[in-house]
Amino acid sequence: MRMLAAFALFALLTACSGSSDSKDAPALSAKQAVDRTCSEVRAGIADFNNQDYKGTVDHFRTAKVTAKVYAKVSSEPVADALLDAVEYYANLAPADYPEAARSSESFARSKTVTLNQCASDSPADGVPTQST
Repeated sequence: MRMLAAFALFALLTACSGSSDSKDAPALSAKQAVDRTCSEVRAGIADFNNQDYKGTVDHFRTAKVTAKVYAKVSSEPVADALLDAVEYYANLAPADYPEAARSSESFARSKTVTLNQCASDSPADGVPTQST
C-alpha cells in the first residue's frame, strides 16, 4: 500500500511539474538518484554552514525530486531514511534553521542520516565534520 501511495504521489508531482529534472528522474538508476540527491544535500550543507538558510532550503527542495526516485527504485531502508531527512530539511522554514539546529531531535536525526549517506571522499565538497 505504501508503495502505491508513493507512486501516486510521484506521478502527481511529475505531472504537475514543468521542470526537466522531474521528467528525467524516473529514468534514473538508484546510484544516479542517490548521487544527484547527495550532490544537492552537500550544497545545502555548505549553504547552512555559510548561514544561507534560504539557499539550504532551495538545495533540499531540489534534492527531494531525486530522493523520491531513489526511495522508489531502491528496496534499501536507507533510501527511505534519506528521503525523510531531505523532506524534513526542505520543509523547514529558513528562519527556523538556527534554533532547530540547536534543539530539534528531528534536525539531529536528519543530520546523522544526510552526513552518513552523503559524506564525500573529498573534503572540498563542504560536508562539515564539526557539530552545528
